[in-house]
Amino acid sequence: MPGDRAHSRSSRHRDTRQEIVAVAMGLFIDQGYEKTSLREIADELGVTKAALYYHFRTKRDIVEAAFQGSAEQVEEIRQWLSEAPPSRRRNKELVERLATLIGGDAGLAMRFGQANPTTMTSEKLGQQQSDQVAALITRLAGEQPTAEQSIKATLAFGALALSGAGPGARVAAGTAAERRAAGSAVALELLDSIIDE
Repeated sequence: MPGDRAHSRSSRHRDTRQEIVAVAMGLFIDQGYEKTSLREIADELGVTKAALYYHFRTKRDIVEAAFQGSAEQVEEIRQWLSEAPPSRRRNKELVERLATLIGGDAGLAMRFGQANPTTMTSEKLGQQQSDQVAALITRLAGEQPTAEQSIKATLAFGALALSGAGPGARVAAGTAAERRAAGSAVALELLDSIIDE
């Protein structure tokens, strides 16, 4: 059916864009934004530069797409969090959602910022990301939090972010799976202690 073919093309287009973003952001993190060319991104993907241009004209377009995807996912979690009453069950689902988020586009966007501070300072992306994460952490801390609750919420997010850091970060011992499990456990313990207070 014509509608099915259009949906399939749209889905393939979206998947290709996501693959480009993931590969390019990985290169920007490993090599640096300024040192990575569109040609290298195309070569890594196994496509021509013209094929890459079909989806993204510049490196900045790729970074903006990564940050946009991250922003939408963070906002979706923040929205869900505002409607879910505090409970251990909510915290467990929240930690799972955040771990998935940090393991995906949001994690790439965060690591990009850490690996390319000069680029982040010259763009508005860094401030937007900081504002979003701050809003999410504020929501994690609860209504009218104490200083301790705010710090615990910040540390919970930090535990997940650190556990999702790439192999070059060397922030913790263990395999990637062990770090993710440990980060999730620490985050859950901190969030549960907030609702116990």
